[in-house]
Amino acid sequence: MASTPPRILMVEDDPDQAMLFAQVLSMVKYQVTSVPDAESALQQLAQSPFDLLLVDWDLPGMKGDTLITTVKAQYPTIPTILFSNHINVQEAAAACHADAWFRKSDDILRLRKMVADLLEKGQSAKTD
Repeated sequence: MASTPPRILMVEDDPDQAMLFAQVLSMVKYQVTSVPDAESALQQLAQSPFDLLLVDWDLPGMKGDTLITTVKAQYPTIPTILFSNHINVQEAAAACHADAWFRKSDDILRLRKMVADLLEKGQSAKTD
């Protein structure tokens, strides 16, 4: 029986960045849904389950760190990654209790490994 690919919800307001990251993650057989803002992300999460949340810090309206804090309260088992080009993304990720952080200028392979590690960790937590 074939298993369904892990579902990633990506919140990125820059269409070019969203397309790039979605392509990179889709190549590894992840199913990526991209939305441009936090409000759309919350609607998507309410409608269907996701295995991981990838959030840009600098979003219109609700910022990414606030979204992660909100999601952690409502869906505590979803792994989260805060990503940005801001120099302080690591500190912001720690403050909002994101599971990981990624600087957009970093090696894209680091993001793929981070996603794989978090998804594997999440799967093992579900079977424990």
